[in-house]
Amino acid sequence: MNTVVTSREEILRAAGEMVKVGKGDGVSMRGIARECGIAVGSIYNYFPTKNDLMIAVVVEMWKEIFFVPLSKIEGKSFLGVVECILERMGENRGEGQGFLAGHAFVVGDKEKGHLVMEEYLGHMREELLAVLMGDSAVADEVWSDGFSAEDFVRFVVDFLVEDLMRGTDRAVFLRELILRVVYGRKREDLR
Repeated sequence: MNTVVTSREEILRAAGEMVKVGKGDGVSMRGIARECGIAVGSIYNYFPTKNDLMIAVVVEMWKEIFFVPLSKIEGKSFLGVVECILERMGENRGEGQGFLAGHAFVVGDKEKGHLVMEEYLGHMREELLAVLMGDSAVADEVWSDGFSAEDFVRFVVDFLVEDLMRGTDRAVFLRELILRVVYGRKREDLR
């Protein structure tokens, strides 16, 4: 056994790797402990229940896909940031996707899992809204009472999440939608 204290991050990494190689439904506290070379009880120091661990794994997987570093956002257009997210989705397509789709909102304690994911998606929406509102290429007249920037960002995030959950790739459609609706142009107009 490992006599060195294993970090929360190491436990999450091990659990995440097990999920990515297709062991999502078979992830057990014992298996993770074995992978980390620690006693099962050590995991419970960080995660009181398996459900808490699985929620943390889902959040980490979402961060890998949807978290865009500030350095990639600065000076970027709304479309540029969405394209960065789409690129990350493409890079992660298939890795633990079935697990993510099956557990994102319904991990053991459905209410807790849903609250954690909604909180994460809320942060994502806020960041995208800030980018959208700071994008000088977006005309103010695009938005109205019935078509707000907030609702548009919510739609984009929902669209991205649905694509991820279904394993579909509708990136071209989303890019064209953003170009036409937000920027009032077609791809040909950008050349």
